[in-house]
Amino acid sequence: NERMLNEQLKLHDKMQKEFINIASHEMKTPTQAILGMSGLLQYYPEKKDELIEIIRRNAKRLQALTSDILDVTRIESQTLQLEKERFNIYDLLADVTKDYTERIKSDNKNIELLYEQQNINRPILVEADKGRINQVLSNLLNNALKFTDEGHIVVDAYEDNNKKDIIVSIIDTGSGINKDIFTKLFSKFATKSSQGTGLGLFISKSIIEAHGGKIWAKNNKDRGSTFMFTLPITNWDSVRDDSNQK
Repeated sequence: NERMLNEQLKLHDKMQKEFINIASHEMKTPTQAILGMSGLLQYYPEKKDELIEIIRRNAKRLQALTSDILDVTRIESQTLQLEKERFNIYDLLADVTKDYTERIKSDNKNIELLYEQQNINRPILVEADKGRINQVLSNLLNNALKFTDEGHIVVDAYEDNNKKDIIVSIIDTGSGINKDIFTKLFSKFATKSSQGTGLGLFISKSIIEAHGGKIWAKNNKDRGSTFMFTLPITNWDSVRDDSNQK
């Protein structure tokens, strides 16, 4: 048992070192770009717009990376706070899909993003941290986009059989999940990509589980992969009770 514990510690240590390498490498690239481009600004004023756009893009990359590292620290120290509110999950999915449709257009990728909403007339209410659920959806869509060159990405949401949970799925026609990484997909340092730290899925799992939900993934039969998560549905009775109290 002690030997096993020792092995686990060694592995964790190795992963930690690997992560620090990846994170510092990830930070180096945008930092160099920002420094380089801001240096060029004074010599090439006519290229100002182009250079500023590169600086902005790289600053956003740095910002995303630092906020991921902060989130991991919060998760590890169990200080991840949720600001819960009651909202219709369908509205959030529609907004996020709209944002990403615009993004795909500007990236000129040959991908169609589809949102298939069930029971359009009936809202599904969840008690959740909207910003954090948005973050999970963004992580899953960014992943789908990163590994999909053409075809489509489908966002879908439906109630499970017992009507207690909503299941949100994101299906892509990408390269699928690498078999070496499948078992540790949602662990902290899992990445097979040439870019990225692989923190997005670890953070997403922690967020969904903090809400009392589950998250998992599978490879599709033909091509691509499907990522799914559940969130508990806030039942209508408790909504009525609230309105009576006001």
